[in-house]
Parts: sequence; structure tokens; C-alpha cells
Amino acid sequence: MKRQIVSTLLALSSVTMISVSATKADDLFGTADTGRALWQGAYIGAHTGAGLGTAGGLSTGGTVIGLHGGYNFQAGQIVGGGEVDATSSQIKNSASGETFTQKWMTSGRMRGGFVYGNLMTYGTFGMAASATNYTNTYSTDVSKVGWVYGGGVEAMVMPHVVLRGELLRYDMGSASYLNSAAQSVSLDTQSNVFRFGVSYKF
Repeated sequence: MKRQIVSTLLALSSVTMISVSATKADDLFGTADTGRALWQGAYIGAHTGAGLGTAGGLSTGGTVIGLHGGYNFQAGQIVGGGEVDATSSQIKNSASGETFTQKWMTSGRMRGGFVYGNLMTYGTFGMAASATNYTNTYSTDVSKVGWVYGGGVEAMVMPHVVLRGELLRYDMGSASYLNSAAQSVSLDTQSNVFRFGVSYKF
């Protein structure tokens, strides 16, 4: 758990350093323009990536792919808004005889960011839901509701095209599953997911 928290903090620090470096470059070459409402409006997009996590004592990992959409409000260099997403997941453990899989994840999140020319750094927080399966002789499907938070960077590479990289942590809490003795076991689920995405802004 401590290793996952440290990894999350390091990734977010890297994102911040990249955005600050880009800001300095904008200032140096005179390309920064924070007065334009580049981020205002609705957008839709797609994302893919990978995640690492835990389910009880099991280590999980795998790929994700999905869709997202939202709306931004911009006032000067400040951006706020909301986003929803739906993501198909192959985050699971690799042990035979005892398997745990996050089959899909979805979330509704608030976002808040700061604009540096054509770049925006942001933080995000909201609620998430996930469909999971645990198989150990018996197969148990459970839908879980929890929290998701993280941050990222977006780059406006064309007037309507936005690239993004973000790190999200899903904390889905505990749920009960059946083990090989048909007894109830509680598995607490967390996942750290890095996603790369592209959006079209209307």
C-alpha cells in the first residue's frame, strides 16, 4: 500500500514538473496566451492505459480502454467542470485457481485546473463504480461503489483536439466474496490507473 501511495505521488510530481517546464518555455519564447478561453465548452474522447492495484492480498494489473466526456468552464487561467467516463478493464491477478478481475469501471468527477498557454494541469475527484469477479472454486460477481481521485495534464494541440495524460486512484472499499470452502471473504480493492487520451472539444 505504501509503495502504491509513493508511486502515485511521484507520478503527480512528474506531471507538475512537465507542466511547469512547458510554462517556462512559453514565457521564454513569448507564446503564452492565457486570455483566450481555449478550454471552455463540451468535449468527448477516448482513453487507454494500464493499472496496478490490490484486491485483499492479491496483486492486480492490466490494461484499460474507454470513453469520456464532460464540460469545462473557464475564467482567465482557472478552469472548472465535470466529467463522466466508462472504462472496460482487464485489471486482474495472474494466479491460477484464485482469480480477481475488475471487469469495468465508471466514474463521475469534478475537475479543477490552471491554464498555461496551450497546457492545463488539473486535479479531479468524484465517485466511481466497478464490476468485479472473484473465482476460487465458486464464482462471485460484485458491483462496488467507491471514490476516485487524481490529476493530469492536457495539451491543446489543435483548435479542437486535446491530448491528455492522467493518473487516477480508485478506492473501491471492501466487499464479500465466496472462497473455495463456500465461506465469505472480504476483499478491499484499490487500483492506480495511468491513462492516455484524446478529446474533441466542440
